[in-house]
Amino acid sequence: MIFNSDIFLLFFSVVILLYWLVRNNQGHRDWLILIASFLFYGTWDWRFLGLLVLTGGIDFVCAYKISNSNNQTIKKRWLMFSLLSNLGTLGFFKYAGFFLDSAFHILENLGFHSTRPVLAIILPAGISFYTFQALSYTLDVYRGQIKVETDPVKYFAFLTFFPQLVAGPIERASFLLPQFREKRWINESILLRGVWFILWGFFLKVVIADYFAPLVDMVFSSEHLGGPVPILATLAFGGQIYGDFAGYSLIAIGLANTMGFELSRNFSHPYLASNIQEFWRRWHQTLSTWFRDYLYIPLGGDRAGAFRTFLNICITFVLAGLWHGANWTFILWGLCHGLALGFYRIWRTSKISSTIKIPQLVSWGITMMIVSLGWLFFRATSVSHAWAMIQAVINDQAPSWSADYAIAVSFGLLAVWIYDVFNKRFPWEKVSAWPWTTRVLMKSILLVFIVARWGKEPPSFIYFQF
Repeated sequence: MIFNSDIFLLFFSVVILLYWLVRNNQGHRDWLILIASFLFYGTWDWRFLGLLVLTGGIDFVCAYKISNSNNQTIKKRWLMFSLLSNLGTLGFFKYAGFFLDSAFHILENLGFHSTRPVLAIILPAGISFYTFQALSYTLDVYRGQIKVETDPVKYFAFLTFFPQLVAGPIERASFLLPQFREKRWINESILLRGVWFILWGFFLKVVIADYFAPLVDMVFSSEHLGGPVPILATLAFGGQIYGDFAGYSLIAIGLANTMGFELSRNFSHPYLASNIQEFWRRWHQTLSTWFRDYLYIPLGGDRAGAFRTFLNICITFVLAGLWHGANWTFILWGLCHGLALGFYRIWRTSKISSTIKIPQLVSWGITMMIVSLGWLFFRATSVSHAWAMIQAVINDQAPSWSADYAIAVSFGLLAVWIYDVFNKRFPWEKVSAWPWTTRVLMKSILLVFIVARWGKEPPSFIYFQF
């Protein structure tokens, strides 16, 4: 069940109706959210509900044991059990085939030949997201940053909260779990804000991301392209993945708002960033802060000298790339950003940066070039595919339809730029002060675009594969 489908609209209509009937009873509310979340997740593959309950249950027990022990050694043992359980499960389902294939490829290059086994492993939907959310809970209990939850219904309602279960935002237990312990008041302001975010989310996904999708697929699935077309397709993919993922996040935030819950912001006009560090403060914010707090800082952060800081940044982003999927392209994507951030930090802390001022427009252009190079690896099916795209730009001539393609891509990128500029200039805090007639008109315009682009067989969200 995906957000941009008729069945989900029917599902959520029933859930929100029931929710409003029981919203003043916390116990009934939590049970409704839990049952709705299980039904939502079960539509993907009901067999993986057991895996979700098992891994979540292990973290529930581990956190309880950590909280109720005064022995630091015992606390560490339960923490390690939680880490091994979560990362072991994630590693098996997501990376077993990748590492096995890589090992056999290395052996074949060394002259050893044998039959390569085939692992037919189905990847559970959202496993990367709910695993990190569960880990943050156990780690925060261990650090004493949040009190343990003794009510399993509240805990599982937090862990499986259906608006953000499959593709985030990756919520911290310290932020979302306390909301399940409170009575949530649904006033007109949060309800209207939720509707506003839902409409913008559907606009980004249905109108912008799904507009780019066939343009991107046409080029990345072709073997005979050259000139500027691969560059244009990579820029189009940058627009597609932004509309797709930011759209999902906004819909998730809006759905949660209509039930009185707050979710974390996940995107903040990333394509207006003027340097790579600023880009990562604006792009997939809940993942970048997760890796910062639970990996980069424990590795030593920037406390152990320039070289170690550079290394820590690269390690963090390589693992962030691997988190996205079992492919060397994702590792290279992470390495690209890690190196860029490492060199940017060296530049920013050097004396020369205080004397040589790079114009903001130039800095923005360099940043977008780095981001786009990363998107090439992210979208390519393999490293050889990415390299072939690069060679096509250098060696081949443009196809006859490249001019029409450039116009189509430019039109979509203009829509992305207008969206970013508009929402930066008019955030909800300003929009909420508009006359109600203006707000209704704006929502009506968005709705017209969405309905016009709504399809009977809607494409899934890109990040569902992670």
